[in-house]
Parts: sequence; C-alpha cells; structure tokens
Amino acid sequence: MAKLRHSKALTSQQTAFPTEVEHREQSSDVKSGKVPAAPAGQACLRELGAGTRIVAGNAGDHALVLQLLVEAYQCPLAEDFQSRLDEPSYEPNDRLLIQHEGRLIGHVQVSKQFGWFHGQRCPLVKLQDFVTLPEYRSLNFGQSLLEVAESTAVSEGAILGLVKSDRPEWFELHGWSSCRGQGYSRANTRAILSHFDSPPTARRRRGSRIEVRTWRHFELDGLRRVYQQVSTSMWGPLYRSETTWQWLMGRKVQDQVLIAIEKIPGKSNGLDTDPNIVGYAIVRDSCIVEMLTLPGFSSARAKLLARACRDAIDRDHHFVSLHTPAADPMHELLVTAGGSWISHGATSEGQWMLKLLAPDRWVERFYPVLHERAREAGIRRPLEIVFAVGAFKWRLILTRRSSRLEPAASARPHAQCDWQAFQDLLTCNLTFPEALAQGRLRTAHRSISRKLAVLFPPKLFWQSPFELLRL
Repeated sequence: MAKLRHSKALTSQQTAFPTEVEHREQSSDVKSGKVPAAPAGQACLRELGAGTRIVAGNAGDHALVLQLLVEAYQCPLAEDFQSRLDEPSYEPNDRLLIQHEGRLIGHVQVSKQFGWFHGQRCPLVKLQDFVTLPEYRSLNFGQSLLEVAESTAVSEGAILGLVKSDRPEWFELHGWSSCRGQGYSRANTRAILSHFDSPPTARRRRGSRIEVRTWRHFELDGLRRVYQQVSTSMWGPLYRSETTWQWLMGRKVQDQVLIAIEKIPGKSNGLDTDPNIVGYAIVRDSCIVEMLTLPGFSSARAKLLARACRDAIDRDHHFVSLHTPAADPMHELLVTAGGSWISHGATSEGQWMLKLLAPDRWVERFYPVLHERAREAGIRRPLEIVFAVGAFKWRLILTRRSSRLEPAASARPHAQCDWQAFQDLLTCNLTFPEALAQGRLRTAHRSISRKLAVLFPPKLFWQSPFELLRL
C-alpha cells in the first residue's frame, strides 16, 4: 500500500473558515510538465535575508511546488497533486513558500478545516507537505516557515494546529506534542477468518440481520449519515461536507467500499434504492483505512472485517491492516488472532502532532463538555485552578455558565507544568499517573489532581487516513 501521508464546515462565528469554496481554474502547466519562473510581485510575509523570503503562493506556483515535492519525497506525485487542487476547501494562497534567490526551497500548505471533539466543532489547520530541502535545513528556514504558518493560522481563526511528520523531535522542539496511541494492527487474513469461524464467535454471529456488500455510488448519502453520526462523538476526525465526500470518492484512491446493511423483514434489500446502511469500510490494497458503524451495530464491524479479509485473499494478499481508532475492539481481535499492534513511531508513515494555537479560545469553546464532566462528578462551581506554566501563570475558571482561561500574574499556583504538558492536559492528550510520576505535572493537593483528571480525561486522537492517501 502507498504510504499514508499528509486534508468546510459550517459556523457563524469563524468567518475565516468558509463552509464551501468554489474550485477555481488551475494552470495546465502541472500536467504539461513546464516549470514557470517564480511569479513577480508576490506579497512577502517575512524577509529571511540573503535573498530569501517567505511568500504566499498563488496558482502560478503549482508547477514549482510539484517539482519541490517530487524532489523532497522522491516519488511521482503529479496525478495526486492535480487531484488535490480540486479539494473544495483549497485555495492557492494557503501555500506558504520559501524562495531563495529565485528558487523554491521550502513549502507548507496551511489547510483550514473543522474537527469534531465530543460534539464540539473546532476550527483547526493541518500543515500539509511541510518540507524544506535538506541542504537548507541547517539555516533554520524551516523554523521561520513554521512560525509564519502558525501566525497565519491564528489570524484566520484556528484554535488547534495539526501536522503528520516523520520528524516529530523537530516539532517537539518548537512546542508541538505527539498524539498518544497512534498506530494500526496487522494480522494474517486466514488467521482472522479462523478466529471468526471458532464456535463461540460463530454462535454470536448466528441470526445476524446484517448483510455486507459493495457500495454503489447512489448510496453516498448513507455513508455520509454514518460518518456524521459517529464522527461527531469522537476525538479529532474532520468534518466532511457533501462536496468533500464527492471529492474524496471521486479521486478513486480507494480500491473498494463495503457497506453493512440491516436487513428488514418484508423489505427487499438487494435492489433497494434507500438501504438502511449501518456501517461501512473503505479499503485500499489490503488496508482498511476507515471503518465506522452506528451504535448498536457492533456485529457489523466483524462482518465488514471478514469480507475485507476474503476479498484480500482473492487478490492474493496474505495480511490485512486496520487503521481505525486505537480504542476499536477489532484491534484486540487481530492481536488475538496472532497479529500485532504497530506504532506509527516505529514506521515511516509519520507521527500526528498537535499544538494549541489559542488555549483561551479552546477552553471557552469546550464549556459544554467541561460543564457536563463537572456535573457528573459533582464538582462544585465556581472552580478556579491556577497553573504555573514555565514563566507564565494561567487561571482556569469554570462556572455554571462559562469556562475561560485568563492570565493570572500574582496568583498562587495550584499546579505547575511546562507548556507541552499544559497543552496536552487541555487537549486530553495527557495520562495523569504517568505525568505525575515523571514530574511533568505537579499539583499542590491531591484534590486538584482528581479534579483535573475528571475535567480532562485522556482521549485518543484519531483522524482517518482516507484524506491522506496518495494516488
């Protein structure tokens, strides 16, 4: 399988993140292979000296960007690059370029998106194709490019930054945090099927009313409904508009789409134009890159996995990998069937990194979640917790009507931590026993630790690899 690599949503509050953006005509130079000269008159975002500057891209830069990405990744990208110009949210000026004496030596695409976090829709940016040519990395041009990308994202309303990088140590030095629990499971196809055919499993599957078959194009709305219902309660998946779904499926980067249908007695399911789709799986080679099922239909996951295994055997693939969230019980099934869990840190596929670009706005936006957690745990409000974060102090305030984070210059701190531990805490990317044992987080009283553990329980970030697949 090709490497899984580096993707509007609707809101009335963040106008910098449009809900739908019409695709504009793109230059034909990318297809023809011509490499135009660097356009003149581009607005300079930062001067780096010695004939080097950071500028915002435009449509005339596409051929130069493609040439740079091919040189950086050492693989053909023309077809994939051209298809991504049709992404509904794409704008040429989302690309930030480093120009050095007329040559393009660095690039990042600041892609504006929305992510779902337990029912809350959060404006975020994904830094895609963050590359600088190796011979220029010692000059710290990459650091300047990252700083400009972050400031651009903040100015356009983003709260959270995401990047998938094979250089996580470099991003950690610049305030980014690695997301926990990133990886996938892999097992032999026949071993998985043998596990399904064992007597206890076979008894559980007997009498199932779920049917699995190949998806048809007119059933796209059914896939959208499943994704919308399931993804909103997860931690990190992107919002997908109808046009985004059409673009993703139209790229044909997937080999197969399987759907699980609930069979209703007395209703024809074979040629039904409106089947009751309760789950689906998107397959590329022998990899299940996305598999979601509605609540109450967990048996559909086993059927989708079994069908994917049989189809993989037909294509002479001996193993199948599952790229669903780490909390998916199917990973345990694959490991039980003799497979293994493979961490992204041990592969070349890159590690998901995050950075809170606006911590105060993040806390304010997540008031409904914090309110519900505090109510269920019986935490009295108003609640104030002061953090000493390096040389700065922040006061977290939670009342019955709001939550906010504000500077606290002279207050006595209840907890101490560094910046990365602080953003990991707020984004639920922190495990408390480990953080306390390592000294990343220190609290004045055990009661403070218990309250923080209730308000910010560990969550496993996940985004589908579907948007990242290369043609």
